[in-house]
Amino acid sequence: MNSSQVDSRFDNREGAAVSVQIAEKSKISVIPVSDALGAEVTGVDLAKLTDDQFDLIRKALNEHLVLRFRATNLGDVDFTHFAARFGDILPSPSYTRSRPVYIPEAPLVTVISNVTEDGKPVGEHGDGELHWHTDLAFTETPSALTMLLAREVPPAGGNTSFANMYRAYEGLPADLRKRLSMLKLKHQASHNAQGGKRPGYAHLNIDDPREMPGPIHPMVRVHPLSGRAALYLGRRFGAYIPGLTLAESEALLNEVWAQAIGPANVWSQSWQVGDLVVWDNRATMHRRESFKGQGLRRMHRLTTRGERPVGLVADPVEF
Repeated sequence: MNSSQVDSRFDNREGAAVSVQIAEKSKISVIPVSDALGAEVTGVDLAKLTDDQFDLIRKALNEHLVLRFRATNLGDVDFTHFAARFGDILPSPSYTRSRPVYIPEAPLVTVISNVTEDGKPVGEHGDGELHWHTDLAFTETPSALTMLLAREVPPAGGNTSFANMYRAYEGLPADLRKRLSMLKLKHQASHNAQGGKRPGYAHLNIDDPREMPGPIHPMVRVHPLSGRAALYLGRRFGAYIPGLTLAESEALLNEVWAQAIGPANVWSQSWQVGDLVVWDNRATMHRRESFKGQGLRRMHRLTTRGERPVGLVADPVEF
């Protein structure tokens, strides 16, 4: 095996993976954490990555969709440098952030926390549940990757679950896969993953998903690197399939969502301080469980710029 290859075959008897020597004095292992998706990467210093090491990490991400690095010791500047190796860093939209800059030396980092100072939040999203979603699906050009670095975690709660949207699509009946490939989905932009209104939309009083603002994307998108088809659902609340009645849209979405977040497609991350988790938004969804009353949680987040989703067929149904 040469330095451009990685063997991450899961050993069901031992739960092990093969360590791959990529340099004379350095080894990197990619260890699958579930049958659904996800792998843990060990044996690498993310602040001192060689090109060969990064190439292996990028290939492992394409295969496993979610990567976990435990006990990292990255400062926010090094965190930013690591993220930038994957592509252009995409600042969170200004209307989703309570402050334009959280960390002066790393201004692209967004803080996700329930920490407060002088009675004001130091970060976004508090301590409630974040329902299943795909980051920035409510924009015309959603993000490619998200990276979350744990700085402070409560003793319990706040786990993050991930769903494999390749498997979700492939597990559907053939006739339903064909139907979905011909449809598009409107992703509402007015409410966040907790169901609250985003800044700038407080004046809106719209309950009908057909009238909520937001972009329209294919329900089945083709991953630009793997070429594989994945369901692309964004958020359940406010979603609408153009061309269907509201009742038809709701029924079809309920059916598809039940498949997408089924246990066979999901893995959950239990956080430790220093964990860095990287995931591909183009083929996954994720959620965060509530940790109200469990303690303080502070995460630093970066995302990379993606591309407008491309459908499995050339001309899905639109309005």
